[in-house]
Amino acid sequence: MVAGAKTPQNNSEDVPLYTQSSSPLHVTYDAINHIYPNGKQSSKANNSVTYWRLLSENSNFRWFLLSYLVTTAGEWLSYVASIATIEQIQSSNGSISRTSISILVIIRLLPSSLFAPIGGTLADSYDRRKIMFMLDGMGALVAWLYVLSYSLESIAALYSATLLQMTVAALYDPCHSAIVPMIVQKEDSLEKVMILVSSAGELMQAVGSSIGGLLIGIVGIQYCFIIDSFSYLASALLIWKISGEYNPVESNEATVAMNEKAESSTEVEESWYSLPNFTEMTKEGISYLVSQSWGAFVLLKFFAALIYGAGDVLNVSFSEQGEGSSKINLGSSSQRLGILFAFVGVGCVLGPIIIEPCTHMDKISSLERACLISYFLMALGCYGLWQFDGFILICIFSAVRSAGSNIVWVYSSLLLQKLSSASMRGRVFGVDYALAMLSESASALLAGVLQDDAGLSAAQVSLIMAIVAVVTLVMWSVYFSREWKAMQTNRSNI
Repeated sequence: MVAGAKTPQNNSEDVPLYTQSSSPLHVTYDAINHIYPNGKQSSKANNSVTYWRLLSENSNFRWFLLSYLVTTAGEWLSYVASIATIEQIQSSNGSISRTSISILVIIRLLPSSLFAPIGGTLADSYDRRKIMFMLDGMGALVAWLYVLSYSLESIAALYSATLLQMTVAALYDPCHSAIVPMIVQKEDSLEKVMILVSSAGELMQAVGSSIGGLLIGIVGIQYCFIIDSFSYLASALLIWKISGEYNPVESNEATVAMNEKAESSTEVEESWYSLPNFTEMTKEGISYLVSQSWGAFVLLKFFAALIYGAGDVLNVSFSEQGEGSSKINLGSSSQRLGILFAFVGVGCVLGPIIIEPCTHMDKISSLERACLISYFLMALGCYGLWQFDGFILICIFSAVRSAGSNIVWVYSSLLLQKLSSASMRGRVFGVDYALAMLSESASALLAGVLQDDAGLSAAQVSLIMAIVAVVTLVMWSVYFSREWKAMQTNRSNI
């Protein structure tokens, strides 16, 4: 039996908006009226929710958000410091390799492909808050391995530290995403919550990376790694201040979805509280996705990552080009890289905020259109990086590209949050992250190889990414248009 595959009778969060049918796309919207009997009321409720109310009325959400901001800033601080370490070691040896940066990016991404499904199983098995607290403690210890690798002047040791840190992050991320609807339980608040969390995180990414570029020149690389360690400890303290229990097995959110048969409920409870069979639970999550008509939505991030995955490697190359034809000196490559990352962060912040007025949580098609707009923005940004020269223009079009990447990240996550069963949500996001990180790793590797071995410039690689963006935009446009036609047909038959 696949947990969560049945539609519960009285739990709106677990009612799938997509149901299996005989239509070509297996899509119907019959359940929408069950959850939203009055669409206008839902829209009004959504409009009454403000970012200030979310922060002022929910102390647990405030602690959660602050924790996320602290760890995000720390991770990006150490990321910029890692790039600077590689460049410093290679400069002393008289050679600079783009592939070395690509390897760093890949090592940051691959653990999510391998361990995010395990993190999803953990998130569906134990108290999500406690898991996040313990993983923050582990992250604080791992950060000191960066200090050791810098002292040894060893790129291999730096890669090892990165691998361990990102393994912790891979286990952490599904818990982070799956706990959100448990902290903020009102559905009409979920869209603003996701936008606020994502935008604030990207803002701290910009702050962490830009400050990292400055701190490297002021206090040195090793102190950036030390600050990262303390950021994990601060995050753990903030997570601990969140009150309540967040075990999906014990919460009504999960148990209501399993209460149709007492026998089945008992069997599920025993399997959850015994030592988890991670292989079986992971297979169960994949089977659940395959059985759902909306399962293809886990590929939205996957295809987007093929485009934005090359971004970090290209940013390093663009930062080393300086001002191009301009005579303005913006400092060292580390400082320019920090500025470039700051623009990327700003784009990520503005993208979802600008698109939000055009979307509604009770209209699935509006969330899907937001994803299409994101692909267009990524194509436009990559085209601009190929077509135009000069560091300032590079920053601007990088912001456009990143706006698109964060829109698809936010709204594909919203689709999965909305459509997936609460008891399966951790595993759904585990698969979602694993596919996205695998795709992003491949894109980063390709960007490095094309520059080092094929002799292409960063601008030429950007053109390739623009072409990929256009192709995926057309592909998803066809998919969604067929889906919308099927929806209209189903409505006309009611």
